[in-house]
Amino acid sequence: MFFWCACCLMVAWRVSASDEHCPELPPVDNSIFVAKEVEGQILGTYVCIKGYHLVGKKTLFCNASKEWDNTTTECRLGHCPDPVLVNGEFSSSGPVNVSDKITFMCNDHYILKGSNWSQCLEDHTWAPPFPICKSRDCDPPGNPVHGYFEGNNFTLGSTISYYCEDRYYLVGVQEQQCVDGEWSSALPVCKLIQEAPKPECEKALLAFQESKDLCEAMENFMQQLKESGMTMEELKYSLELKKAELKAKLL
Repeated sequence: MFFWCACCLMVAWRVSASDEHCPELPPVDNSIFVAKEVEGQILGTYVCIKGYHLVGKKTLFCNASKEWDNTTTECRLGHCPDPVLVNGEFSSSGPVNVSDKITFMCNDHYILKGSNWSQCLEDHTWAPPFPICKSRDCDPPGNPVHGYFEGNNFTLGSTISYYCEDRYYLVGVQEQQCVDGEWSSALPVCKLIQEAPKPECEKALLAFQESKDLCEAMENFMQQLKESGMTMEELKYSLELKKAELKAKLL
């Protein structure tokens, strides 16, 4: 069964008049073929009739060599493509028709992720999308920044424990369990331990010690000046210089 869209034939014939068109494709059983010109290229589209679904490329184009890019399309029995479920099974055992529903079930040690049923629609698609069967074992967990986990068994029911590096503490659940392919809690984080501020009494003690050291240094310096035989003005000037020098060191 082979058809050309009537509204597009004029474009095809117009191109064929110069003998520069692609050769006519062999018919694909149980399909309708529509050809049209788009931006200087001849595009062809296959549409399967009701009760059949497309296998292969739906849209073909005539390339620069005046050849079709693909000719392996076919329409197979069954309005929608055959369902697929790795590590599981479904209720359908043959070609499906429009509005047919199928149900899905996973093998032992696998859990169903998604809808447990799907329906064949008029446009040859399934809805909801097919589910997947996921292993009940868990993937290896990640490490938090500045942290790590202990444990090398990730099968169903196994547990691991998280720890942080020195100077960091854990925020979150430390021990986690593998439950139906997922870890029981979110990945914890390791936060830096902030140093506690110095108490006010300690600050006051440090300030007192600094003042005491300054006074002792000034007294020693004055004694040295007196013993040197300097005049009062010279002593005063030297004292001010020494005072400024000591203050600068304490800052």
